[in-house]
Amino acid sequence: MEIDINKSDFNKTLAPWIGKTSKMMNIYLSDILLENNIQVSKEQWIVLKILHEDKDRVCQNELAFITDRNKASLTRLINVMEKNKLVIRIACEEDSRKNLIHITEIGKQLFLKMKPLMLESMKILQKGITKDEISNFMAVITKIQNNLKVK
Repeated sequence: MEIDINKSDFNKTLAPWIGKTSKMMNIYLSDILLENNIQVSKEQWIVLKILHEDKDRVCQNELAFITDRNKASLTRLINVMEKNKLVIRIACEEDSRKNLIHITEIGKQLFLKMKPLMLESMKILQKGITKDEISNFMAVITKIQNNLKVK
């Protein structure tokens, strides 16, 4: 669909809908965590999930890439998580300039407490949406992301 810049209605484009939905989801997930007395951000949840389910330990630079965060932002996030004893940083034996991030036992227990809440939240978010609709949505989002990578 071509957009006429002279008379386009921004609300008929994807950007505001994606932005508003993302904000609503973030608020919803934050509320769920707060209701269950869990003081963890969505970003911390993502790091815990990666460390618990995908990899036992991850190089800090790789974690920045996986989470699509810049190094400084990830460093601040890891600092908070380390202060809360959710993760620990250990210097890489092969290259002491690199840090490996490990999940702690406290981090594992918190992740396991959060996992059913997050799974239930995903069910609620996807209620009434068919598998085909989800698949189509993911295809469209992937195209948008690829379009943005071109710039």
